[in-house]
Amino acid sequence: MALLADKINVTVEELEENLGQKKLPEFISRSEEGFISRIDKIVDIMIEDRSKKAIFVAGPTSSGKTTFTMRLSQGLSKAGRKAAFLSLDDYYFLKDLQFDRAGRPDFETIDAIDVDRAHKDIHDIIEGKTVIPPFFDFNDRKQKERDASEAITLPDDGVLVVEGLHGLNKRISGDFDGEILKVFIMPYGNVFSDRKLMDSAEIRLLRRIVRDKRHRASHALSTIDYWPMIAHSEEKYYTEYLAAADYHVNSFLPYESLIIAPLALEDINEALLALDEGRLEPNVFMERSLTGKDFADLSAALTWADRLVRHLKKIPKVDPSRVPSESILNEFISM
Repeated sequence: MALLADKINVTVEELEENLGQKKLPEFISRSEEGFISRIDKIVDIMIEDRSKKAIFVAGPTSSGKTTFTMRLSQGLSKAGRKAAFLSLDDYYFLKDLQFDRAGRPDFETIDAIDVDRAHKDIHDIIEGKTVIPPFFDFNDRKQKERDASEAITLPDDGVLVVEGLHGLNKRISGDFDGEILKVFIMPYGNVFSDRKLMDSAEIRLLRRIVRDKRHRASHALSTIDYWPMIAHSEEKYYTEYLAAADYHVNSFLPYESLIIAPLALEDINEALLALDEGRLEPNVFMERSLTGKDFADLSAALTWADRLVRHLKKIPKVDPSRVPSESILNEFISM
């Protein structure tokens, strides 16, 4: 059973103290090295225990699962165990959706995943068979088929790395106990000024705002308006998945607020300006809602956005170009 560990608390004063020409690169480097050490720990375990055939990674939205598993796969391959990467996001099958009281569709539930196909593909890959997994296009929100050139075949000593919100759900990983390592990843930290500016959940919200704007055709108010569904859905799984894991990996980087917070602030202000000018697009996450509403609760989203703006204004800004090319932050900030 894993426990949340190594909580990272950062103050605005600390962020400001590390803005110097020499201090900033060192601050970024220390932050990145800390995260790399957590990846190396998992790699070492898999190299020492060749009986493990797969790593299943779960964690709430915007925890950095994709980058973590890709870098983990690279680390394993460099250490002598060829690894393949499989994302459960590609098994989204948005058919019979559930909704909350405000009409938000639940895209976070495991029932939004084609569990049978995912389980079969995972089983076949671990057994050495060749599998062509699907992929999910988040721009038009449809599952599509990959080309045969993207098929996955593991060698005898290979490792399959599976990631997704529900990567530790028994319907996904239950048949493989003893052959797999289970990892729960989540940023675990706080940012303080004269009071707490954000906790682990809001760190993920800011990451999600920035990512949705750049990768999922969603403005900031769409993400904020949809977040209550995400939070409610995660409550059902959080404790179960953390308890099922062998290890927790903290994906919070001490310097990331210097990058993510200013970008999220820009995205929120852009959406607020669009609203004032009467050109704000409807919430893209409500397209499948049965209510016909453009937003689930725009008034509540605006209240939350205003509070975020007040908090984010207190955080210094660093140019995103300072982020290393292999950083987990690029999962959220890259175009």
